[in-house]
Amino acid sequence: MKSAPYLKIADSIRNDIVKKGLAPHARLPSESELVERYGVARATVRRALARLQEERLVYSRVGSGSFVSEARVRQDLDQLFSFTEFMVYRGLKPGARVLNAEVRRLSDADPAAAEHLKLKRGARVIFLRRLRLGNGEPLVIANTWMPEKRLRGFLECDLERRSVYEIMEAMGQKPADAVQTMEAVTLDGEEADLLAVPRRSAAMLIRRVGYAHGLPVEYAEDYYRGDRTTFRVRLGVLEQRLTEKSDGVLL
Repeated sequence: MKSAPYLKIADSIRNDIVKKGLAPHARLPSESELVERYGVARATVRRALARLQEERLVYSRVGSGSFVSEARVRQDLDQLFSFTEFMVYRGLKPGARVLNAEVRRLSDADPAAAEHLKLKRGARVIFLRRLRLGNGEPLVIANTWMPEKRLRGFLECDLERRSVYEIMEAMGQKPADAVQTMEAVTLDGEEADLLAVPRRSAAMLIRRVGYAHGLPVEYAEDYYRGDRTTFRVRLGVLEQRLTEKSDGVLL
């Protein structure tokens, strides 16, 4: 099925923002310029821009035009995608800065990781702490624990340019299912400094347990900036899945 013209235009503008590295608040071409560029009606251009505004990728000012919004993460809680995949879709250039990458033994300091990975104290795990970037702006502090015995050689990979899930997939251990929980928190000194926001700023803490082949292979604690994050759950998809499982009979 072919995409509607306004969706193709929205995709094109999104790609332009990424490839040209347009900074937040940079002005986009006018509606007249976009009409001429794509050879469509003004209504189609306006619909494309409205789509990008819904995604919070651009914003408009009456009489001034459309502009690039501040980088923002939209996390779909009913789908399992990497941060890199979300950034590319959102028209942002993904990036990462490794803060810590090591093999450690689980201790009393890692009770949640031990519990969710079903490992005993002293078990060897890979611990990865990264600052995730969108167009060079810090957006997420990602902390990940993984069983070392199932991902040997993980730390030898390029952890700044490759996503965790990309590496796990190459090793046959990419999570196919996950359980995520959300919690509103405030950022302490170190976390606030890393995310370049004032101390005690609001954030969302996402805890995730990822499963591959029925076994837990990932425990994550990710801190998302509250001023740059939107969370979405597609309830219609869940309803459809439940309907399919009941053979079309609504209970």
